[in-house]
Amino acid sequence: MQKSDLEKRIKLIPLKNEHIDEVYEIERLSYSNPWTKFGFYAEIRNPFSMPYVLTLDEKIAGYIVLWDYGESLHIANITVHPDFRRMGLGRYMIRFAKEKARELGMKAITLEVRKSNESARRLYESEGFVAIGVIKGYYPDNHEDAVVYKYEM
Repeated sequence: MQKSDLEKRIKLIPLKNEHIDEVYEIERLSYSNPWTKFGFYAEIRNPFSMPYVLTLDEKIAGYIVLWDYGESLHIANITVHPDFRRMGLGRYMIRFAKEKARELGMKAITLEVRKSNESARRLYESEGFVAIGVIKGYYPDNHEDAVVYKYEM
C-alpha cells in the first residue's frame, strides 16, 4: 500500500525523557486537568505502558499512551497539538493502536473520552469504536461524565 504524502512525514517513536517538556506543553495546552510531567516520566518506566510521540517533519505534534491490559489495549491518552489538529494525526495514532493491538494478539481496545468531546467521539466512532458505557463524574476538574468506547479486534 502506498503511503500518502502526510504519512511519509510522520514518525511514531517511543517517548523518551528528552521529549517530556514538549509533550507536557501539548498536554497543558489541550486539557483543563493535564497529566503532570511526573506522570509522563512514570509512563516511560511502567512495564505495562507503551508511550509514543508522533513527529511531523521532525517536530513533536502529538502523543499516545497505550496500556497493556492483558487481552486488551487501553488508550490512556491521545493528544494532538492544537496547531496540528484536523490533519488526520489523531486518526493515524488510532490506526497505530489498532496495528499494535493486532501485533500483540489483543482482543479489544478501550478508551474513555469526555462526553462533550464531540470531535474525538466522531473520530473513534468512524474508526469502528462503539460506546459501551458512561462513567458518571469521571473527570475531576468539572465532574463531567466519560463515555467508554471499545473496539473489537
